[in-house]
Amino acid sequence: MFNPAEYDSWYDRHRDIFEAEINALKPIVEKYPSPKLEIGVGTGRFAHALGIEYGIDPDKNMLNFARNRGIKVREGYGEELPYKSKKFYLVLISTSLPFFKDARKVIEESYRVLKDDGGIAIGFIPRNSYFGRKYTKMGEEGDERFKTTHFYTMDEVEKLLEDLFFIVRVRSTLLGEEIKRDVVEGYNPDASFVAVEGIKIQNI
Repeated sequence: MFNPAEYDSWYDRHRDIFEAEINALKPIVEKYPSPKLEIGVGTGRFAHALGIEYGIDPDKNMLNFARNRGIKVREGYGEELPYKSKKFYLVLISTSLPFFKDARKVIEESYRVLKDDGGIAIGFIPRNSYFGRKYTKMGEEGDERFKTTHFYTMDEVEKLLEDLFFIVRVRSTLLGEEIKRDVVEGYNPDASFVAVEGIKIQNI
């Protein structure tokens, strides 16, 4: 479990990294009209920066921060979203993918609450990247925050979206061990943050 204040202040201490992640996601998120939802909204950093109005997270202490940022929050899990079907134009999942108990179920629930012309944006830390290796090792060495996490490869993310979403855009940033903040189109295997856009496959 993350300490909410410590977690939130990380983004202030590493503002350049946060801004690179926002820059990777922004062109994807801005394509879609409101309403939009972030699953695993945490303290609301990403939702607030990207203009996303709704957020859900199981950590009520985190949600206090998000609520103070003006996000309409619900306490709950991505595997069982407390929203009606076809409510949102966009679902964002950013950096929270490794913490889901059943990631495929979260994707299925995202599909359910999206309008027919809606899309999903996933921002994730690839397992084989600099940060992915670092956090995986921390978990293996007993760090409670990462002990039960699973960081995904690009292939695994594609598999999670299979049959539900067409991947139409991929953007990469935080490149190499130098953590270069450039954002490049497509998947870069040296990237520590990858943004994936999928559009909902209809009639399934």
